[in-house]
Amino acid sequence: MKISDLRTMRIVNMADGKILGRISDLVMEVSRGYIKAIIMPGGSKLPFFLGGEREVEVPWENIKKIGQDVIIVDMPLSWGQNNNK
Repeated sequence: MKISDLRTMRIVNMADGKILGRISDLVMEVSRGYIKAIIMPGGSKLPFFLGGEREVEVPWENIKKIGQDVIIVDMPLSWGQNNNK
């Protein structure tokens, strides 16, 4: 699988089944050769400097399954309320 393949997949929260978005970037630990987290855009269409949300980092430990079309993550239901502060 390529990084470009990951970017096309939807991210789904297993806690409530909601689609959270798609990967916009990855946080890598290059010296050790692994992915630390995936980055998703915030929920707003506005740039963060105009009042929109910042990017959201999902730790790799929270990724439970990478399937053909979706990435399943396990995030608390309250996660979306405070994730960018």
